[in-house]
Amino acid sequence: MNSILEKVKDLKKMALSKNQLISTAESCTGGLISKYLTDIPGSSSFFESSIISYSNKSKISLLNVNPDTLSNYGAVSEQVVREMGLGLLKISSADIAVSVSGIMGPNSDNTSKKIGSIWICVMNKFKADSNYLELSKSRQENREEAAKIAIMNLYDFISEL
Repeated sequence: MNSILEKVKDLKKMALSKNQLISTAESCTGGLISKYLTDIPGSSSFFESSIISYSNKSKISLLNVNPDTLSNYGAVSEQVVREMGLGLLKISSADIAVSVSGIMGPNSDNTSKKIGSIWICVMNKFKADSNYLELSKSRQENREEAAKIAIMNLYDFISEL
């Protein structure tokens, strides 16, 4: 846990030095990314908001994900996490959006996607970086690992600005 807190502290310094405000759109992590980002004092200086859009209905109504994208690709897809991020950037004051969707287990959803399948996207209005993970631990361990990887991706994204 201490290593993630140290990474968040470094992330805070870098976000502040580059004047970047962050928001998250979380599905499978259920708010863990924003929990880690707010575990340190002064997080309101670089973290704006989080939306937990666990259901497809909430992805559509809160983040303006296209229902056709969900039908064609499924909630656990690069296309959906990109639309989640775009929707978040439109409704927030954030400069950077982090979005995540996945299947944490112990059972899969009604698709053919494997348990532990996760898509993460970090984006601003100029570019988007997405990556796919396959994790194979318990539900809670998968959630924690996905949140930590999302924070690492966020750190890398901001460092390249």
